[in-house]
Amino acid sequence: MTVSRSWDRIEDWCRANGVAHVLRPPATAAAIAAAEEEVGHRFPADLVESWLRHDGTSMRPASFLVPRRWIPLPLDWAVEDWRRRTGELARRQADEIDDFSDEDDEDWSEVEEGEEDLFWGWNPAWLPIALDDTGCALVVELRPGDRCGAVGQLDPQSIPAFEGVNTYPSTAALLEHTAAALPGARVENGGIFWH
Repeated sequence: MTVSRSWDRIEDWCRANGVAHVLRPPATAAAIAAAEEEVGHRFPADLVESWLRHDGTSMRPASFLVPRRWIPLPLDWAVEDWRRRTGELARRQADEIDDFSDEDDEDWSEVEEGEEDLFWGWNPAWLPIALDDTGCALVVELRPGDRCGAVGQLDPQSIPAFEGVNTYPSTAALLEHTAAALPGARVENGGIFWH
């Protein structure tokens, strides 16, 4: 299903259930271009198309539009979260470099090639697109390659995952899943929740 068709279905459900107000207006092409410039990667076409349709959802009231616990982020929130996580990573890496003498710590320089993402738990080539209320995030892979555009899950209690629960091959697939699942959601206090 296309991004446009998924959004049609999502909008229809939101209107029918009195929560169309949670869908934000579109992001601008200029704002998306500025975000790409700051992040240093072009965004996948389906993610851009989605933001040009709706710039995420409102944060108040809570609107867990994506099953079962995810609030789609507005573009500026996504970039702010990317900025925060990337800054934290830089600080952690600097601390690790200063801490070579501590033999009890894992040494980042011994991380196997291709395992850096698992070791650090964050990569600046990931863009957060949805958050839950526990510190977890859905992120889009921006690096070229087989996984480019895939939606993965970051959980502070485990390693980053691009396979399994809460992962999707693309933003379009996430939206298609959302559109199909929305009949199982409930509306409460003007927001969207799941049983």
